[in-house]
Amino acid sequence: MEHPEDVTDSPGAIGRERAKEIRAFILAHLTEAFQDVSRLTTQRFNVPRHVVFKQLKRLEARHLIEGQGRTKARVHRLAVTRSEKRFKVEGLSEDDVWRKFVLPSLRDLPENVLGICQYGLTEMVNNVVDHSESETCTVFVERTPQSARLGVIDFGVGVFRKIQRALELPSPQEAVFELTKGKVTTDPSRHTGEGIFYTSRAFDNFRLLSYGLFLTHTREGDDWLLGSDDGEQAGTYLTMMIDTHSTYSMQEIFEYYSNARDDYGFNKTNVVLRLLDTGDESFVSRSQAKRVLSRLPRFKEVMLDFDGITSIGPAFADEIFRVFANEHPNVHLHAHRANDEVTRMIDRARRAGDENAHGRH
Repeated sequence: MEHPEDVTDSPGAIGRERAKEIRAFILAHLTEAFQDVSRLTTQRFNVPRHVVFKQLKRLEARHLIEGQGRTKARVHRLAVTRSEKRFKVEGLSEDDVWRKFVLPSLRDLPENVLGICQYGLTEMVNNVVDHSESETCTVFVERTPQSARLGVIDFGVGVFRKIQRALELPSPQEAVFELTKGKVTTDPSRHTGEGIFYTSRAFDNFRLLSYGLFLTHTREGDDWLLGSDDGEQAGTYLTMMIDTHSTYSMQEIFEYYSNARDDYGFNKTNVVLRLLDTGDESFVSRSQAKRVLSRLPRFKEVMLDFDGITSIGPAFADEIFRVFANEHPNVHLHAHRANDEVTRMIDRARRAGDENAHGRH
């Protein structure tokens, strides 16, 4: 699929380079929904409307955008191409799915973006094969000039229910919370639990929907959203979207969550506490703190994200920032996006830990 910088134009009243700028602006501001972009473009470039219409027609001719309606009422959207195929899970090879079905739609992507797509697609298909208990799965690829979206759908036990069952957790929500930490797997003899963690952070948008519960991660801000859906989506519906001009690479993602001194081991995680917030005094007791701390000794650097948490109890803070910190000095805890009240409680627990440590000496 062509990028805007690849599209040449014959010299005209506005000039070749100006025409290219207009087309690039149009592509950057269109979505997959029909909309009127002509007015915005004429205002941005201060050119007559017929000049913008000419560039819109050129983009339509190259199948980069689609139009609907006539003359002044015509609206446009990014052209979307979609391929979809159902596979039998038994004996399925994730490399074959990538090479034979997905790659042909993505060959024109930059090497770094292609690497992210290959990693994410093969990891997620492999998860279906090894964990889903589904007989079939569906894989789809959607392309626009600005983005690539990959999807993997299975009809099995569901990712959150699978983790809940394997870790003997009281609710699917707690399974979601454990999943976002990383290093969680229902089959430790064959998997490290890194696939979803790295994939969710490599794509611009990563979304899991399973049995009425959905989890979304956006790379911008490293932000998670947990919600519920009225439907009962059987199995797991997973989508991954990336900007076709992304400058990220899988190597950068690996390095960010690792320590070079440990041969690039997976040693860093970000724990988003609001994913565990049930609205029922969730961050008060020591038992609640221990749920947060579950499996964190496996990491060397832990970012505890308090965004959206208005307060925590003294016992909760003490269990994490004094008891756990003293018992696991090799695990470095960082409080992130904590408000003043939460910060005061954390500092109080840390001071108590320091005083205890000095008293022992």
